Amino acid sequence: MSTDVLLIADPGFEGASLLFNLASRYSTNIVWIAAEPPLIIESIVSSYESGAKLNVVTPKQWREYGFVNIMNLNEVSIAISKAGEELRNFALIITLIPELLLIHGLEKTYLFILNTMWKIHNQGGTTFALLTRGAQSPKDEIMLSRPFSCVLRLNKNLGNSGWNRKLVVETPISNLDQEIYEVRTKGFRVEIPEEVKEMVIQTLKTRN
Repeated sequence: MSTDVLLIADPGFEGASLLFNLASRYSTNIVWIAAEPPLIIESIVSSYESGAKLNVVTPKQWREYGFVNIMNLNEVSIAISKAGEELRNFALIITLIPELLLIHGLEKTYLFILNTMWKIHNQGGTTFALLTRGAQSPKDEIMLSRPFSCVLRLNKNLGNSGWNRKLVVETPISNLDQEIYEVRTKGFRVEIPEEVKEMVIQTLKTRN
């Protein structure tokens, strides 16, 4: 049985950065279908120095990045296939689901996610997806989380000394005896406790 990860995060760079952190630990081959500004993507990637082979596809035309017209879901699917056609066992990061929901609605986006996950599984890969809290209705959030075997939530609150960030593990993961963990940031780098990251990745590789 294949396992895919959904991260539901508060607005900000942290959700995309944490997904890249996890995906680059899972595989050295990454396809990123991104909605973030290219400079944010480059800042996130450079902060980890992962050495992963990375193919980025975005609706914003930028240098060597692939371009995709997100008004057409077939074109998005083709762009994913092209970006990953020479890769095996790769990680797909998809961070533009809120945009797809806005344009195409829940039903078409839900079917697109299911078909994409099936296609990635056939290539031996795993999907790492992001939803931004508040960008869609609670109903849409619940429905889109259902296909994912591993659901995480990244919350942040502004306190007296700045932002406080917590990772909530909504789906039980073997050998983790807590549900809430501290999250630390350094620039665009987002770190969770090493044992949490290791258990998440081990769960993905065990079930795939």
